[in-house]
Amino acid sequence: MYLIVLFCPPLYFLIRKKWGCFILSAILMTLLLLTIMVAGFGIIFWALAIGHAGWEIRKEGMQQQAELIAKEMVNSQSKVQNQEQPQVG
Repeated sequence: MYLIVLFCPPLYFLIRKKWGCFILSAILMTLLLLTIMVAGFGIIFWALAIGHAGWEIRKEGMQQQAELIAKEMVNSQSKVQNQEQPQVG
């Protein structure tokens, strides 16, 4: 995914089905192609497209990490509660 973000950010958003982000990234890449010959100004648009896609992939990674941590906390909390209950026997 990181290579897709680096070389073709609109494709990343297309795969994730984030249509608004796809359109914005496609516009930036179009501007890149139109302005690359004019003193390299296209690199600015490329950097903006990569920054936007990189931010999104980072945000998704952080969300997945938070969900994993929450699941582990729930599991450990249920284990502690099971150990604290007195055994009837």
